[in-house]
Parts: sequence; C-alpha cells; structure tokens
Amino acid sequence: MGTLALRRFVCVVSALVTLLPYAAHAGQGRAQAPPAAPVISGGHDGASAWMVGRHRQLKVTKRFDAHARTVAVDLEAPNDRVHLAVAADRVAVTRQGRSIVLDSAEALAAVQQLLGGSPAVVLLRELLSQFESESALHAPDMSLLSTAAFVASLVGDSHAPRRLSDRFVAKHRGFFRQVNGSGGATCWQEYTVEVTNAWDDLQNCMDEADQDVWWWSPFRRVACNGVWLMRSESAWFEYLKCLSPMSTLQP
Repeated sequence: MGTLALRRFVCVVSALVTLLPYAAHAGQGRAQAPPAAPVISGGHDGASAWMVGRHRQLKVTKRFDAHARTVAVDLEAPNDRVHLAVAADRVAVTRQGRSIVLDSAEALAAVQQLLGGSPAVVLLRELLSQFESESALHAPDMSLLSTAAFVASLVGDSHAPRRLSDRFVAKHRGFFRQVNGSGGATCWQEYTVEVTNAWDDLQNCMDEADQDVWWWSPFRRVACNGVWLMRSESAWFEYLKCLSPMSTLQP
C-alpha cells in the first residue's frame, strides 16, 4: 500500500472510531423512544357517553347509560372479544360464548379462568402498565385507563384502580387553586371534584374489604372497583355535557 493510500485508510478508520459512540448512542435513543400513545375518541348524546380507544392491535369501546347507570365495555383483539356489562351491584363477563355473573368468590375465580388466556385482556393490561404512570391523566385518558384498571382487577390486580386513582388525585390536587373561571376550567374542576370524591369512597371501601376473611376479600375489592368505575363514568358523562350540549371528542 502506498504512502498516500495508507494515510487515507488511517483517516477513514479514525473517523469510524470517532463516530461509533455517537451511532451507539443514537441507537439507544431509538430503543428507548416512548411507546405511541393510545388514540382516544368519544362523545355523548345527552343520555349516554361513549369512548373508543385504540392501541396497537387492541380496540376498547365503552358506553355509559346515564339513566340505567350501566357501563358496557367491548375489548377486541385479533381472534378475541370480551364483553363486560357493569352496574353498581352487578358485573357480567362474556367471552367465547360463555357468560359469568360475578356474584361470589367462586364466580370471580371462574372469571379469572375465562379471561386468563384472552389476548385482548393481555393487551389492555400492557396498555395500563405502559401509561398509568406516564399519562397526563386528562379526562379521555382516565376514561380509557379506568377501564383497563377495572379489567386488571378482575384478573388478580385488585389494587389497579386504587393506584390509578391515587395518581390522579396526587397529580391534579393542586388544580383547585388554579381555576380561572373559564368554561373549560369549570368543567375540568367539576370533573376532578367528582373523581376525587370517588377516590375517597374507594379508599374506604377497600379498607373495609381488607378486613374481610381472606377468601371473600378479593370479591369485595372487585365490588369496590365496580362502584368506582361507575362513579368515574358518571364524571366522564357530566364532563362531556359540561363542555357542550352535544359533544364529540376527536383524537
């Protein structure tokens, strides 16, 4: 190799060595990029409120009937669908043509078995794990994540709604001192007050459930979570109505 060629070779190698750390750092940045946020839309028609959330291969559809005080939830993933019918005193779960009314500790065990292999439930729990500590927890986020937390409580993570509710209150507690009287701020204030009140009731209910006998306590916690979900959905409905007589949220 001639002198000139050797010098060029040394220059190229030196440049590559210099750039390698930057390339590695750039690769790490790509690997650590935050996951894409769920796409959430919703609205109300004066009698009911709905929410549609999409994330990866999961679709979550929810409708709250303000008159009947019921929530209907559909979870859809490839080759899987789960339906929940939730009221303050009753929860029914349907998957693969089988329906279970959650009215006892034994029924809870059956629900956990029914949902244990559900791809839709797995995706929903992954969504909750990714975003419960990262989301800004605005009303649309809470509408989706509260559903995810309730479903997680059905399959063993009974304190998921409590964690989510704790973080909402901790994050937005100072808001009450910042309201400026505008319409949107008033709607948000009313929403945060109701969600915080639901948090208070959930704390008391869960503390009482902890005093139950060990085999009954998990069922009582799910019942507490069901009431909390209904309160959260009522707050979502009233928030949408406050924003507009006929409201539609677009992603």
